[in-house]
Amino acid sequence: MTTHDVELGPIDLDWTIIELLEWLSRDDARQHDVSLQHPLARIEAALTGENWSRTPSTVALIRALTLLAPAHGSTVIADILFASQILPRVA
Repeated sequence: MTTHDVELGPIDLDWTIIELLEWLSRDDARQHDVSLQHPLARIEAALTGENWSRTPSTVALIRALTLLAPAHGSTVIADILFASQILPRVA
């Protein structure tokens, strides 16, 4: 059995990018929640292969993920992180 060795807070690794964006859109407070910056940045970096020069706001990360959704919307977050080597597999 493989487990996930990563902390993304309330973000479920089994969500797709679309499900993540839907979850974020259900509560305006989430869109400004500083505790989501790091998890969203990890997901965005895994999709783009690039890092921001400074820490982006949660809103900026959500916008970036929204722009990536047409190409990656049905992709599962865990698959993105595994493929980019950001999330190690732990057996």
